[in-house]
Amino acid sequence: MAGLATEGAVQAQSRGALHLYAWFGARGSFVWAVSTLILRLLPSAWVDRPAWTLLISAAVSGTGLVVATLMFLRKIEQRHRLPALVCFVVPQMVLDAGVTVFFTRALPNFPADHAPLFGAFVLWCYAVMLTTAVIATRPRAA
Repeated sequence: MAGLATEGAVQAQSRGALHLYAWFGARGSFVWAVSTLILRLLPSAWVDRPAWTLLISAAVSGTGLVVATLMFLRKIEQRHRLPALVCFVVPQMVLDAGVTVFFTRALPNFPADHAPLFGAFVLWCYAVMLTTAVIATRPRAA
């Protein structure tokens, strides 16, 4: 597993499905960490209104979706795409559940009353990612 940090998705795929899924899980955790750090470092004045919280969370979540899409432009076999994206999203969902529970400690620059809005919105973003993955990876009729 030490090679996960330096190898590409194609190399991970050549080592087997479990290795590929671990590769995507590691990338999902990294994207979550960077996104959370960005939210944590935002000035309080930028997130003082619910609309700004949604807009900023949307931008950060959208970046995660772009990263996932770019990774799928790699040559991942069709049969591995949906499970790989699930492995990409699941660590983020679990970690964001923790952020929502400990919202005031994890994101002290956000108003405390934005925690439910944040939790609902990130859950919605993950639902969109997973729904898109299911639609994009379903077998095509000939």
